[in-house]
Amino acid sequence: MSSQYIGTKFQTVFKDKNIIKNKNISILTKWCNKFAELGLSPKLIGGFGGNLSYRTAKGFIITASRVNLKNLSENDFVEIIEADILSKKVVVKGTNLPSSESLLHYYVYSQRPEINAVFHGHDENVLQKCNQLKLPITEREQPYGSVELIEEVGKILQNYFYLVLKNHGFLSLGETMDKAGNLALQIHRSTDTLTVTNGCILHSTPLTHSEASASETK
Repeated sequence: MSSQYIGTKFQTVFKDKNIIKNKNISILTKWCNKFAELGLSPKLIGGFGGNLSYRTAKGFIITASRVNLKNLSENDFVEIIEADILSKKVVVKGTNLPSSESLLHYYVYSQRPEINAVFHGHDENVLQKCNQLKLPITEREQPYGSVELIEEVGKILQNYFYLVLKNHGFLSLGETMDKAGNLALQIHRSTDTLTVTNGCILHSTPLTHSEASASETK
């Protein structure tokens, strides 16, 4: 995974620059803090990795570009209300630039109507052990924030709630933020189990839609 962050790779058009107010931001903040605590949003050259979002009536709210998920302020959330992947443009509400992976989040929401939360993090243990964990992984490594990365994700997006981005990070998806977050924690913890028990891990096969839903309701 490249450790250098050079900013967003799309045009941002601000519809307004007011601070975003939404009752569910507190839940997103909780999960951002948890990702930071577990090292799933590491410091990079030029910013921090990891970006989390949830669906709204008009689009989705996502963490801002470059932010430290451990120390978020009310300025660090942006609502995406329009997006176009081909023209690489997003229309937003908020006071800050949205995450560099905003177009990827937009793509997931557009293709998976049942998904209401998209959590992207960086888990080195998962990257090292994804084959042993039998996790779905994109075929080719692609630059962050790129259309090519979106295309790679599109090849495997329909079948799973958890995807590994080759040499990059992961996407954890859920019908709620808690489901997306808990799934990311489950996979993260399974890497420790793999180390200790030499193969006795949680979910040795990739989680499909029905399997993930069943697991999360137990």
